[in-house]
Amino acid sequence: MSNKFGHFEKLQFPTLTRLLAGGVAVYEGEKWVKHRRILNPAFHIEKLKFMMPAFSACCEELVSRWTQSLGSDGWCEVDVCPEFQTLTGDVISRTAFGSSYLEGRRIFELQSVQADRIVAEVKKIFIPGYM
Repeated sequence: MSNKFGHFEKLQFPTLTRLLAGGVAVYEGEKWVKHRRILNPAFHIEKLKFMMPAFSACCEELVSRWTQSLGSDGWCEVDVCPEFQTLTGDVISRTAFGSSYLEGRRIFELQSVQADRIVAEVKKIFIPGYM
């Protein structure tokens, strides 16, 4: 495990973001080391190898959907942002919970709605001198 947390400069987040967002991506110092140590076993090479069939199945389904979307001229336009969000959700669902994204789609939709509401509410906050 690498504990070279001082070797990479992290982006500085505004105070409100620090209140609402947490995790290893924003932690520094010993707190980062502690949380990284907790997460590390989940990303061991042997565990990642075990997940490869799920990664592959998700990617094959994505390519299959795109192939079916091709027009008679062999072209199609794809908005990849929602496609990659679905791919990410599918990979997480299969590897962490053993079910497909479609089975857990309602949960992901609710998380998206919740995130949108949080952003909308935070935009309403006014702290004199903050911005």
